[in-house]
Amino acid sequence: MSLPLAGIKVVDICTVYAGPFAAMMLADQGAEVVKIEPPDGDSARTMTTIPETDVSLSFLTFNRNKRSVVFDITTDPGKEAAYKLIEAADVLIINTRVDGRRRRGFDYETLSKINPRLIYVSITGYGDDGPEANLPGIDIIVQARVGDIGSRTVPGQEPPRHTPLFHFDMGTSIVTAWAVTLALRERDKTGRGQKIEASLLQTALTLHALQTARVEGIDVRGAVRMEGPRSAYRCADGRYVSNTTANIRRGWNTLIDTFPIPELIIDERFATEAGRLEHTKEIEDILAKEFLTKPADEWEAIFKAAGHTASIIRQTEDVHEDPQVVANNMITHFHQPGLGDVDAVGRPFRSSETANEPVFRSPAPHLGEHTDEVLAELGYSADQIASMHTAGALGH
Repeated sequence: MSLPLAGIKVVDICTVYAGPFAAMMLADQGAEVVKIEPPDGDSARTMTTIPETDVSLSFLTFNRNKRSVVFDITTDPGKEAAYKLIEAADVLIINTRVDGRRRRGFDYETLSKINPRLIYVSITGYGDDGPEANLPGIDIIVQARVGDIGSRTVPGQEPPRHTPLFHFDMGTSIVTAWAVTLALRERDKTGRGQKIEASLLQTALTLHALQTARVEGIDVRGAVRMEGPRSAYRCADGRYVSNTTANIRRGWNTLIDTFPIPELIIDERFATEAGRLEHTKEIEDILAKEFLTKPADEWEAIFKAAGHTASIIRQTEDVHEDPQVVANNMITHFHQPGLGDVDAVGRPFRSSETANEPVFRSPAPHLGEHTDEVLAELGYSADQIASMHTAGALGH
């Protein structure tokens, strides 16, 4: 059985994370993705380079199942080749700056005239309109902007560092892939393409939907404020366990069932929710002492046996051996030329009809690896391709 997006043609004019990952997710579902790169390549090619190789972890993670072409769109022949590719495409994903697109003729208004059925996806930092539409946007700055870092700042202390998860980049990729499939369905009904606008800022607000909601005239911040004892504690073996049992509200009875410590049960300071909130530090000190009596494995087993949510705090490299990850085939394996065998995250969900279809079809491409091949498919002759190389329209 073929994958659901087989036959859909996608052009990827993106760099770094959000755009390339979105295009790759479409490729993982069978779409034919051609990545247009400038002569010096996607900047991700030189990020997080693996020692003693010329391979970047950033690039190979988000660019499998694609073909790479180098078109210098600042030249007329390179721009014409890109236009021909887009004319035959179903989807274009672009994350270059808004003003730059307009200046070079890669805005929606221009490209929709070339291909009225085109689904044009714009990915920006802050949206296509407004005073900051043309500013570059990166995940770690958006974390500061939407209150993500602020919500994790302890009163009276310095703000914490940004998280290295790039969750707004990754979230934007998933939103983009979803939006594209909706637009394809809409085009089936209308025959027309459309413009989709996605941004890190909009994704960040969506991921903070609960924290962002407000009611006029009512202070609802307390409903979502993180209060009460911390969730992570050091155990006898030096490792930490994170759990949600230490809850001073509805979970208090569960807490004292798990920890039948006399101090927690008989101390009148802890008899009411208000008292527990006022004496959070004292509760933390009692729990911290108790956690030091057993190693992390034992505490995790105790919580899970009682049906609570808990986990040892692990490092990301440990997830490959996580029994749940393995049992659900969440990691895919492939060979990357010039590097070796690679384990990477697979599709973000499973579908019963395509569960046995392989995620991997081809490794992340070398820069311009498929330029001549794609140009030939667009109808260029060997002499025309050679002439474009000579003129520098296809890179150096």
